[in-house]
Amino acid sequence: MSYTLIKGSFHIYYPENPLSGPEPDGDTLKFEPDSRDLIYSLPRANKSPKFTKKGITTIRFEGIDALETHFPIEGEEYHQNMKLAIAARDKLLDLAGFGMVTYWEEKPNKVKSVEYHPIRGYLLSNGLDIYGRTIAFVFIGDHPEVDGAKLFVRPEMIEMSLNTLMLKKGYAYPAFYLSLPADLRMYLKSIAESARKTETGLWRYDTVTVNKSETIVDLAHFQQLVMWPKVFRRLAAYYHEGYTDLGKFHEWLRKDPADRDDRVLFPNLELGNMHDLIIVNNNKMSLTHLPADIVIVPDDFVLPEAPVTPVHIGAGSIRIIAALINPREQPEQGHEVVTLINITDKDIDVSEWFIADSNGKQKCEGVISKGSVMQVTLGGSVRLSNIRDTITLLDDQETIIDQVSYEEKDLPGEGFTKVF
Repeated sequence: MSYTLIKGSFHIYYPENPLSGPEPDGDTLKFEPDSRDLIYSLPRANKSPKFTKKGITTIRFEGIDALETHFPIEGEEYHQNMKLAIAARDKLLDLAGFGMVTYWEEKPNKVKSVEYHPIRGYLLSNGLDIYGRTIAFVFIGDHPEVDGAKLFVRPEMIEMSLNTLMLKKGYAYPAFYLSLPADLRMYLKSIAESARKTETGLWRYDTVTVNKSETIVDLAHFQQLVMWPKVFRRLAAYYHEGYTDLGKFHEWLRKDPADRDDRVLFPNLELGNMHDLIIVNNNKMSLTHLPADIVIVPDDFVLPEAPVTPVHIGAGSIRIIAALINPREQPEQGHEVVTLINITDKDIDVSEWFIADSNGKQKCEGVISKGSVMQVTLGGSVRLSNIRDTITLLDDQETIIDQVSYEEKDLPGEGFTKVF
């Protein structure tokens, strides 16, 4: 499954109004993409992404779930073990490179000051969740490929993601959704299992699990515990409705299969629900399976797939309509050709524009008359892969004008031109 590379900046602070700014925790950062179009073009279940006036949106870290520092329900806030929840938040911000961060005394989840801000980085995303959040592997720094490139992500490519690092250091639980490819899920599962076996980080304190049960005394006691945050959030909502013990928890879950009794896929590949995962005996709670062993099936789940036809991103004044990717001539360099078309009603000078792929970029030359085409012979650092690649057209400001991707299975025979 392909992921889209999205470059931008991470935010935890709004200088113009800090008391109304973000509230970062162990798996929450805000993101300002260089190109909003890239996020709008992602596969989605239903809701569109939301942006602030400054173009900042919300991301959901793929594969992890950190302890809640604050979980609001109808004006009330609940939290998990604060010492460990804050430790997770601080570790994430440290890994991201924000430096010294202070918080408001009256609003302890709001950032008062930050040493380095914003922080440049990028996302690898294969879609939006049902709330319109960008599901992503999160990275600090730059990526050598052009913004918007389609990448086929392998496990070794996410080793330095903040997602993996938080799991490895025991600051987050695994949380695997069906949209996560199996090879990446198994890689993250091995990371989480290693941290659990060595009791790294939160795992030393995890008490609601397959091997241990916890007697939950009351709401105050419940908020000091360490458990899978997905179960915590259900319990917080349950106690918020006025329940004082666990006697009716299963019944309460079953009443709302959409928002409470999540569908889960168990290791034997049977489809069940959250109530099948949780064991309640009097006021004791434990789990039938570890979080790393199950897969969450979202409501209205739509498996994101790479588009069958190319998605044209950017201004679209010039389109990439074809490419000779696998010429008969050897060596191929100097014989690969990309065909552009001017779809506007005026001539466009592309002499300062670029064709780019995963290897590099090459300057275009000349003017494309209205309605006409231009063939660009690739002889520089752009070398089209015969396996998979992304071809991008950039203007003189390196803004994406158009972009197409392909895989080997979509290519015609040797010497034939691929039409997009």
